[in-house]
Amino acid sequence: MPEEKVRKRKGIVHVNHEFCKRCGICVNFCPVKNLEIRHQTLMELERCIACKMCQRYCPDFAIEIEEIDAKAVTTG
Repeated sequence: MPEEKVRKRKGIVHVNHEFCKRCGICVNFCPVKNLEIRHQTLMELERCIACKMCQRYCPDFAIEIEEIDAKAVTTG
């Protein structure tokens, strides 16, 4: 049985898909690889540490980070 990792999720990424042109800049700047582009859609992988690098460097202002209390989220 694989061992599960427990990470502290500190933020939620809100993406305005109408503004996002899927350039990938946010994907490249994310230090925990929380974002990826799948089927022409920017997806959050629920491991945000709320560093706000993606929000800061998004040229389209399509990303907003909501900081949350660090709660344990089980990932596989």
